[in-house]
Amino acid sequence: MTNTRSEKTRSLCSFLMLGGMFLSATVGSAYAQTPPYPTKPVTIVVAFPPGGMTDIVSRTLAKELSRDLKQPFIIENRPGVAGQVGTEYVAKQNADGYTLLVAATGYVIGPAMKKVGYDPLKSLEPVAVLAKSPNLIVVNPKVPATNLPEFLNWAKTQQSIPFGTAGAAGSTHLGGEWLAKVTGYSFVHVPYKGAAPATNDAVAGQIPMAVQDSMSVSAFIASGRLRPIANMGAERSKLFPELSTMQEAGFKGFDVYTWLGLYAPAGTPAPILTMLNKEINKVMNSPEMVERLRLQYSEPLGVKDLVQTRNFVEGEVAKWKRVVQETGVKADD
Repeated sequence: MTNTRSEKTRSLCSFLMLGGMFLSATVGSAYAQTPPYPTKPVTIVVAFPPGGMTDIVSRTLAKELSRDLKQPFIIENRPGVAGQVGTEYVAKQNADGYTLLVAATGYVIGPAMKKVGYDPLKSLEPVAVLAKSPNLIVVNPKVPATNLPEFLNWAKTQQSIPFGTAGAAGSTHLGGEWLAKVTGYSFVHVPYKGAAPATNDAVAGQIPMAVQDSMSVSAFIASGRLRPIANMGAERSKLFPELSTMQEAGFKGFDVYTWLGLYAPAGTPAPILTMLNKEINKVMNSPEMVERLRLQYSEPLGVKDLVQTRNFVEGEVAKWKRVVQETGVKADD
């Protein structure tokens, strides 16, 4: 009986050892079959026209990745429908890491407002959060207000207050609609085809105010042609430390800023996503890049791994879905 048990024990051990060796070989083979990356040029699709915050930050990142990863990272602008055109294009590309997307906050807002050809959490994989820029309420100097309390007192007396933005379905648009909802005042959205024309009309006095990301209006603030009234973010920004926030005025939960994310088609191999996340975090949070962003009135959001990046995007999807529901804003508003 003892011999029989010993033989069974030896047979079981041998089986487990062989199984372990087979599993190790299989896993090792799978990793060995994962091709090195990148071995050819990578296209980064920017969902907006050249010259804006999304484009500027993307080109700076692409230059650094090209240097560090020894392959060209090429920017391809595919603007249209508040970023929807470029986003839907990338969602349909091969999940091999050679076509990536950079999109702004509208990436998570659009699906809450209208029917789009992508799911922000299923069609693409969030790889990294690149940068953020505070959204500001700015007014023409003729508006009799120098701070948020004075601005709200003035707004209370107006029958209608047009506010310009870079277009519908972005964070600046929704920020203005949220402002109207929480104050009860008559702020009326005027969508433009880009930040520049909206800003120019505010400077010229064609509209009294605009809601814009800080990069788009910083030069006009510095020259005195626009007056900043408030930062729409939850916390004061290091870029504009003197500007109070909507939350400081008593509007709890008000938190609006423009942020940029980089995405890959769903199904992109995990080793590629992990490597890209690590490299992008290194680039975007380097002292040199932080200074470049500061000069452009934007800043990084800090190092976030893949799990933290997805959690951030999930939180933004939920936040904007709630804001859209509460404000009742439609895609054509």
